[in-house]
Amino acid sequence: MNAGPPPAGDAAAEGGTRAAGAAGEDPAPAEASGSRGRGFAGGAAAVILTSVGAYLGLQLWRARLNVPFRYEQIDDTKFYLALVKGILEHGSYLHNPSLGAPYGQVLYDFPQGADNLNLALIRVLGVFSSDAGLVTNLFFLATFPLTGLAAYCAFRGLRLGPAVACVCSILFALLPYHFYRHESQVLLSAYYAVPLGAYLFLSLFGPDPPFARRANGPRPLAWASGRSIATVAACVVIGSAGLYYAVFAVLLLLGGAVVALVARRGAGSILAGVVAGAAIAITLGVNLAPSLLYTARHGSDPAVVRRAIETDQLGLRLSDLVLPVHGHRLPGLGNVNARYGAESSPGYCESCNETLGVVGAVGFVLLCLVGLGACAAAAAGPEGVRRIDWQRPYRPAAVGAALAVGIGTIGGISGLIAFLVTPDIRAWNRISVFIAFFSLLAAGILLETAGRRLRSGRRGSGRRAGVGAGVLLAAVLVVGWLDETTPTFVVDYGGSGSEYASDQAFGRTIQAVMPPGAGIFELPYVPFPEGYHIPGQPPPSAFGTSYELLRPYLSTRGLRFSFGAIKGRPADWEEALSAKPLDVAVAGAAVAGFDGIYVDPRGYGSVVARRVRARLTGLLGAGPVVSPAGDAWLFDARPYAARLRRTTSPAVLAAVREATLHPLRTDCGPTPAALILSNPGPTPRAATFTASVVGPLPGGAKLLITYPDGAVERRIVGPAPVRLERRLVVRPGRSTVGFDVLGGTPFGAAATTPAFVVSEPTLTDGIFARVTASTDAGVPVAGLVGPPCATLYAASAASQLPGSYPPRPPPTDRPPAF
Repeated sequence: MNAGPPPAGDAAAEGGTRAAGAAGEDPAPAEASGSRGRGFAGGAAAVILTSVGAYLGLQLWRARLNVPFRYEQIDDTKFYLALVKGILEHGSYLHNPSLGAPYGQVLYDFPQGADNLNLALIRVLGVFSSDAGLVTNLFFLATFPLTGLAAYCAFRGLRLGPAVACVCSILFALLPYHFYRHESQVLLSAYYAVPLGAYLFLSLFGPDPPFARRANGPRPLAWASGRSIATVAACVVIGSAGLYYAVFAVLLLLGGAVVALVARRGAGSILAGVVAGAAIAITLGVNLAPSLLYTARHGSDPAVVRRAIETDQLGLRLSDLVLPVHGHRLPGLGNVNARYGAESSPGYCESCNETLGVVGAVGFVLLCLVGLGACAAAAAGPEGVRRIDWQRPYRPAAVGAALAVGIGTIGGISGLIAFLVTPDIRAWNRISVFIAFFSLLAAGILLETAGRRLRSGRRGSGRRAGVGAGVLLAAVLVVGWLDETTPTFVVDYGGSGSEYASDQAFGRTIQAVMPPGAGIFELPYVPFPEGYHIPGQPPPSAFGTSYELLRPYLSTRGLRFSFGAIKGRPADWEEALSAKPLDVAVAGAAVAGFDGIYVDPRGYGSVVARRVRARLTGLLGAGPVVSPAGDAWLFDARPYAARLRRTTSPAVLAAVREATLHPLRTDCGPTPAALILSNPGPTPRAATFTASVVGPLPGGAKLLITYPDGAVERRIVGPAPVRLERRLVVRPGRSTVGFDVLGGTPFGAAATTPAFVVSEPTLTDGIFARVTASTDAGVPVAGLVGPPCATLYAASAASQLPGSYPPRPPPTDRPPAF
């Protein structure tokens, strides 16, 4: 996409073949020089004004650059702060020895490799500072001018004039989508690859194809022209700057190739779409190769695999594109989006923030009208399709918008991809940024037409016409900015700063209390990543957060923390302790080598938190050090560990360490009517299986429990919890506890409600009784609701009930040592 050719937006708006002819002519040297100068000036203006618009929209004069703009409990900001910190300290996001202790965090199952270009930019910023908060802020701020500049270059390549391209690119970079993502999803905020992908799609139908042959030069290198090289470079950027944007671009290019085939655009356009899509896909595959190879070797981790239903929960909705932004400035419009979202998508509504803004909405309506006209032409048969003038850029833009809607909308192509290919690409509403680009292109063509009319009118000639066109563009820019930005996108910088300051002060205290390299055991247990939360469903626990336990890591250096091991993998040893008494968890952690215990009391709630504090104080012999804000505690576990070493034989301590770091596990079985018990060791291990069962069952029915040793137990289950407890010898590998109903609805039949619920299944190793006798039911547990599959819904295998967890097989190998 070069910014050099003279703008032919006026001719493009008229749409005749004259536009194509003008595009192919060489301008006079003076005109080319002047156009190039105006192009550079427009690009500089786009970068500057986008930055100013972001500064004003975010009210950055209230923020501090060395304090994360967002530092809240309810979003993913702390995950990205930890990701940035890990890259700055260890050079890669894949391995972080400071998290997931003692094995270290391994993120192959939660890959970020599709953002390798963004991660490289973070590494560059890290040359100037090792402060994760500062680097994250700088990267986020850089996403605005980067996106604006990329959009400007794309609009100029599509023959918009410099001034119009500048206005449209600014509005594109300041979409509500950008402010909503913010630092909570900071890598999605870097959507500068979207204009490149949209440009490649539109170039399939324009006068400048993505690939071009050189007239002169060696025959084998005939296709190595400047345009071809630029296209390949754009494909590499798209495939390295975000998984979603790369997948969307590939699908649009392949869809464009199909449209080119139907419209008989020639083999060149068809092959260009396929080759460009393949180049992006290959680049994406190279970036994701470490995760793909890891999965091939170790198998997939169903605990972090998406479900197909999430595609509909996070799909695109046409209404959200044209509704006013949440908290709009105009009276009467500020609450429209919120009310619509509350009625149509109660709870989490990501797509409610995909609005195009008033300028983009006007362009989108124009594209819809153009699409209807194209349908009318196509109704005339093949001859009508051939008569469609593809040189008019809003025609392929209408096709692109239609393809994007067809791909991303709820129940569209995205649903088929989730069902037949993979559900891992789930948030298809994010394709709205491609629709926004196509819509702003259409709006830009309207502005070009209006400017031409002003200059050609009787009273619009000369300087006054230029002033009038400039006033029009300025008015559109100001109105667009006011419409797209809203005070609701302004972060509570004061609240974030206070919590961050408290954490930083507490981090200094932790480092003063703990020895270098100390291990910190964190409570309560929260699965990583994404906590207990299921998209579209409320959290099943009171701790509605995912990444709060990253706070001590973000405020310290050189220490190791238990939080951060991938759920569903053997390294997540803490999962097995989550439903066990607190005394057992602390004893295991102390024997396993952890020097301190960090507690986030908000994870337990005020009543249980007081019991947890009292229990830990009595067990460890001293109270905690408390953060300045009172929202975090640190207990010193070293005296307690030393006491265990004095009073317990080395053989018992070794057995306790083995039982802690390589625990017996309970996992969901292949159907909702089974639990799988797993023993990662080479020898059988004795344990007590416990669980609670709640009905009611159908009248006259009994619950039949079949244990791995062949024993069968029949229990009458009602609304009051029934306690199951049995001593078992768990053999190496996997064994099953089965559940069935006698006299009730069989599990193979359709079921809309669970017949019964099995809660908090645990396997308790008798070895812990040798180091702690406090295992009574009155002791608080280490987690909240147990491990991620702690609640077993005994319904038909085909049922996926709200709040239930997908079944996953237990791990069969030990954690690798990283």
